[in-house]
Amino acid sequence: MPTLIKDILTVNIAKKADLIIGQIVPLTITLTAKNAINPTNASFIITPGAGAKNISFSSENIKFTRLPDSTSVYTASTKLIVSSDPNVIKERDPIKFTIEANGSNADKFDFEGTAKTINPDTLSLMLSDMFLDTPNNDPKKPVKGATVTTLLLDKENNPLSNTPIIIRSKIPENLSYCKILDSDNKTEILLQKIGDYTGLSINSDKDGNIKFYIYPQKSDSMVLELESWIVNVGKSEPAASPLFIVNTEIPDFMHSVPEPNILGAFARPLVSEGGEPDFQVGVYDYPNAKKGDYILFFTQDLSIQNSAIKYSGHYVIVNDPKTELGLGKYFYSVPCNIFEAGVSYNFSYIIIQGQGAGSLTSLQTTVTYMGGATYSPDTTIKRHYDPCNVYNSLGVINNPPIPQGITLGYDSIKKYLSNHPQDPNTPVTGLFIEIVGDTNVKTSAPLGSKVTLNMYIQAANCNTKKPVGQKIMPITKNQDTGRYSLIFHIAKEDLVNITGGAGRIWFDYEVGHGSDIRYGKIWAGRIDTRSEDLTDDENDGN
Repeated sequence: MPTLIKDILTVNIAKKADLIIGQIVPLTITLTAKNAINPTNASFIITPGAGAKNISFSSENIKFTRLPDSTSVYTASTKLIVSSDPNVIKERDPIKFTIEANGSNADKFDFEGTAKTINPDTLSLMLSDMFLDTPNNDPKKPVKGATVTTLLLDKENNPLSNTPIIIRSKIPENLSYCKILDSDNKTEILLQKIGDYTGLSINSDKDGNIKFYIYPQKSDSMVLELESWIVNVGKSEPAASPLFIVNTEIPDFMHSVPEPNILGAFARPLVSEGGEPDFQVGVYDYPNAKKGDYILFFTQDLSIQNSAIKYSGHYVIVNDPKTELGLGKYFYSVPCNIFEAGVSYNFSYIIIQGQGAGSLTSLQTTVTYMGGATYSPDTTIKRHYDPCNVYNSLGVINNPPIPQGITLGYDSIKKYLSNHPQDPNTPVTGLFIEIVGDTNVKTSAPLGSKVTLNMYIQAANCNTKKPVGQKIMPITKNQDTGRYSLIFHIAKEDLVNITGGAGRIWFDYEVGHGSDIRYGKIWAGRIDTRSEDLTDDENDGN
């Protein structure tokens, strides 16, 4: 008698996973049948582990139904409810249950998990980009996407393995206008109805990493305000930044709103008085203006022929349209360093209205910024953590940090013939910045925290503040440094040919997100990076 091929039973959760105390997990159970199924007893049976009182299910005997577009795939849903009662569940308690398909020869799904308490700060998502163009009409041009990541940790900063979380957007339908791919950048993640919400159900990997990709699919502008959530545990955590998906094409005059009005720059160049880092912009009142609308500012370099319109990196959120918008109201502050001094730009804005109400694009105005703004770290705020370590282009490994007060010269950022990193992808020019973390040292950044590095330069030909990037402080020691090292790279092109005498350069960093931010102490030095060999400057790589 031939051996029957086994049916396959799968569940949208790993067989071993950390679950959060109090969590509700939407379970989707799927049976791929290789044999005939008797519809009269077609059900999934869930059995909690022997004596288990720390979990329950919305239903433990669930009729499954065949998917409409399939002849062999059956599915059903239920909710796994992890108790929050301290009398029946404690940290690290085992969680066990079994799922089997009645009337099928599929192997049982045996789950063995562990009860944990999440560090809620680790729920906040980070984005590789906060601005994406809407899909181009040219099918040959690939759609650019954004990578979304975080590292889930428990209250003791250990990774949460295979833990399910929910991702949603404040405007739920905006997620449906994007393609979401799993960490392999291939497998599509479909939206699910989760109670009263629509969102994505995503599991961390065995090391606690959450990673997925977002690709816009619609030509209309919108904002994705992502939130991550452990259902029934605490509140949802907003992402570190919104994701703007914007159509930057300039419409004709009749379909535009008036250009931005720049204080002090009518018919003359823009000059910062007294070193003020920002200039003031007025935005005319526009139709259906509401609290929560986003206004994004854009530049176009007129010194480059046919240059693209670029997002300036700066946006504002409308709070009160009556007091903020209108003729003569220069309410919004925009950093001067979105312009290069002495270069003419077109300057414009795009309004993305809330609740899917669409977008409005302004006409452009021409502005030439002639300088005057200065940037430096805030010396009035309380700073909790040690300053960063700064290294020259030879990198962090077997290389002493540069002391504060030293002048960074061209030799600090150039390529050395002796510099051959083990990893061929490691840059060989620029600067490397190390921020050291620790669990037990209060003046070190907490392990697993989200860290943003800032650079400030104040020189004769360069005055700027640049957010270098945001990363997660590692929870394991760096094999090469022997410590918890978070390393940033600053490209040579952002540092070279700063001239006019030794300028000033500072680095500081922020730990956390939103309103819960702490600061690292300031690293201060000088900078004069004029290049003596232009050929070397052009050809020495990254």
